[in-house]
Amino acid sequence: MAVLCLLATANQVNAQLIIRNSGHAELGTNPSSTDTDTVTMLKIFGEDTAIAPGARITFGDLAATGCNVAVGESGNGNSDQLWLHGKLGMYFTKGSGIAAGDTIAFFDPNQSPMFTFNSDLVAHGVMVQSDERLKDNVEPVGDVLEALRILEPVTYSLKSHRAAAPVMMGGSKEAEAMNRYYRNLEQGSERYGFLARNVQEAFPELVHADNDGYLSVDYIGLIPILVQSINELRAELAELKGEKQEEDSPMMQAAQQAGQNEMEASLTSAKLYQNAPNPWSSETVIRYCLPQTVARADIYIYDMQGAQLKCIPAGGRGESQVTITAHGLNAGMYLYALVADGTLIDSKKMILTD
Repeated sequence: MAVLCLLATANQVNAQLIIRNSGHAELGTNPSSTDTDTVTMLKIFGEDTAIAPGARITFGDLAATGCNVAVGESGNGNSDQLWLHGKLGMYFTKGSGIAAGDTIAFFDPNQSPMFTFNSDLVAHGVMVQSDERLKDNVEPVGDVLEALRILEPVTYSLKSHRAAAPVMMGGSKEAEAMNRYYRNLEQGSERYGFLARNVQEAFPELVHADNDGYLSVDYIGLIPILVQSINELRAELAELKGEKQEEDSPMMQAAQQAGQNEMEASLTSAKLYQNAPNPWSSETVIRYCLPQTVARADIYIYDMQGAQLKCIPAGGRGESQVTITAHGLNAGMYLYALVADGTLIDSKKMILTD
C-alpha cells in the first residue's frame, strides 16, 4: 500500500499528517522519512529541527494559540519529560461521569492550595521537607499536656464522598464498578482517628477547611506535639522521683526510729509473726505481740516498690491478730510491717494469688 500523505490546514504551511503503509501515523512539522519505530502508532513532532522538540497537544479554548490545557513537552526544549498542564488545575476522575463525586484526585487553586485525594494512598515511604534552611520563626513547642486532654480518639467508617451515594442504572461494567466503589466507601473497614472539630478546639493550626467548609487534620503535625507531651511526662516523673528521695516513706522513718530505740526495754517483747495462710487469695491473718506500754501500733501494707497501700490499727495488746482482705489489692508479693510508737518492730513478705 502506498504511503498516504495529507497536507493539513495550519498556521505553518509545512504542517502535515502522514499515514504510512505500516499503519503508523506521523503528525508535525518534521515527520521522519523512515519508519523504524515498531511500537509507536502515533508520532507528534514539534519544531522543524532534527530532534523536533516541544511537541504538545492542546484542548479547548485557545487550543491553536495557547496552552490552557495541554499534554506534551514543557516549552520548546528537548526535555524528554511528560508535561500535564491545566491552567486552573488538574482532575483525575473515574467511572462514566465527571461529577465531583467521581473525582479520585485533583489540584484546583480555586478550591484549595493542596493536592486532594478522595482515596487511600499506598507508598513505601513519605518524606516531608524539614530542613531548617527552609524555615523561619522557629520556636520550641510549649506545654501541651492540658491541650491533649481535650482530644478524644474515635473509631469510624467513611461515608461516600457524594452527599448521597448514587445508584447507577444499567448493567454496564462502568456502572457496576462505580456502585461497588461507593458501597466500599460506606461499608469500609473500621478506622481510628479524631473528629476535626475536636482537634480544632485544642490545636487550631492543625485543622484546615476547604471552600465547602469540610475540615481536614494534619496528622503528621501531631507528631511533634506527642513527642513534647512525652518530654513533659518524663520531666514530671523525674520531679516525683526527686521528691520521693527527699521525703522518706513511713516505713523508712520507722526503721530509723527502730535503730535509735532498739535498746528500749518496753519493746523487747514486741513480735510480728508470719501471716497465715501464705500464699492467700481472699483473706489472711497477721498475728503480733505488743506490750501493754505501747500507746499506738499499726500494721502497714506496702507493694514491692515501697508504696504504702494500707494502714491497719493494731489495737490489741499481748498476743493479738488482724485479718487482711484482698479488697483493693492485685495478685503479687507484698511487704507488711508492725510499727509501735514510731518504731519498726519487724517486717515480712506475703504473697496474694488470684
